[in-house]
Amino acid sequence: MTVIYLVRHGQSQANARGIWQGAQIDTPLTELGRTQAQNTKKHLEEEGAVFSAVYSSPLLRAGETAGIIAPNQNITFDSRLKEFDYGMWDGMYWQDILEGYSEFFDASENLLPNSWEVTGGETYDEVKERLQQFFDELTDKHPDESVLVVSHGFTIKLILDLFLNIGNLVNLNEPTNAGITKFILKNGARTLVYFNR
Repeated sequence: MTVIYLVRHGQSQANARGIWQGAQIDTPLTELGRTQAQNTKKHLEEEGAVFSAVYSSPLLRAGETAGIIAPNQNITFDSRLKEFDYGMWDGMYWQDILEGYSEFFDASENLLPNSWEVTGGETYDEVKERLQQFFDELTDKHPDESVLVVSHGFTIKLILDLFLNIGNLVNLNEPTNAGITKFILKNGARTLVYFNR
């Protein structure tokens, strides 16, 4: 079986300023974000997690997080782990998006699946296709190993949908900054051990 520790990056400067940050806009971690990553490192050490490999989105905020959690390991950067591309919303203030495009959000401010129609960004299916390719390759390369994967909030929601066939992502919150989600992949079965710890 392959054990996957899936971690969202720590708080970035754009997160702290209320800017929606997807695949195009990238900012480094804040001091709080670095502390969050250190706390995640401690939690994983306490759990006894030992990684055969570390994979990260190539975006700065994810790479910094991976480097803090696994400072003595080589990190493989894979563009398939980058954040969902929000198109023209990328880099806008979250409040401006909610006010100007309220029809693309539910009452709890969860993004609805048709946003790409106005933003020119990615579709859910496009992202899930690249993620499926990534995880197919990962399980082939790392059978019976534990792997750290550092990615992004909405991308992790799409990974959960891919693995668990949730169907309606508005029912699932994004993980918190530096939150850990653990999966076991074995013989095609996908088992969620915990979410956003």
